[in-house]
Amino acid sequence: MTLELIDCHAHLDELPDLSGALERSAAAGVKCIVAVAVNTESSRRVLEIAENFKSPKILPALGLYPGEVNEEEIESIAELISSRRNLPAALGEIGLDYWIKPLRKKMPGREEKKALQQKAFRLQLELARKRSLVPIIHSRGAWKDCFRMVDEAGLKRAIFHWYSGPREVLELILEKGYHISATPAAAYSPQHRQALEITPLEKIILETDCPVPRREGEEKIATEPADVLYSLKAVAGLKNLSGEEVASITTQNASTLFDRN
Repeated sequence: MTLELIDCHAHLDELPDLSGALERSAAAGVKCIVAVAVNTESSRRVLEIAENFKSPKILPALGLYPGEVNEEEIESIAELISSRRNLPAALGEIGLDYWIKPLRKKMPGREEKKALQQKAFRLQLELARKRSLVPIIHSRGAWKDCFRMVDEAGLKRAIFHWYSGPREVLELILEKGYHISATPAAAYSPQHRQALEITPLEKIILETDCPVPRREGEEKIATEPADVLYSLKAVAGLKNLSGEEVASITTQNASTLFDRN
């Protein structure tokens, strides 16, 4: 049986050998890749990649990553997203990150920087609601606030990327019908594995977060979209299911999430 997979979170603009990576992903059964951005410049690059490469299919996701937030970027990303009538396919990678260095305890200006992240996130959630786009959410160290803000925005769909937070927040996420994503870290991260064990397969999608490295023993290996197979294998092991069954269900989950009809 030929697997059909979707890598729901890939930083394609950061891959050193994009053409080769896309060829390898197609050979691995990846039929579609959601190419996420982190700021205005990478959002424009993602749009170019989606236009210039046709196999696998590339869905561009535009957005401002919490570590990239400043007033100028907030304005420019909102303008770019608003100017695209038929694209993007999603908004991402957006969210909050309270563990970055400027937000550590006792850092000067900490609360102001946190408030600016929240401003950017709230604006992008509003754009997601208006445009019926699914947000792809980075929530490291800010799981409760991310869920609260998504819920307050009235969104019916959301993906909590690489969820590794508290169980009580995950239960709220699942009660709302939102999804979480499985990365190659599902093979070794205790927090990520626990989240995936709790979450029904119908609420899981697969991703790589490439080129973020995966671990193999003590070695760290840069990923690419073909490595979504590692995410698949890890989830199959956690759920005690075949790879074919996990591929079928997670691919259907992703197809439904990114269908704007």
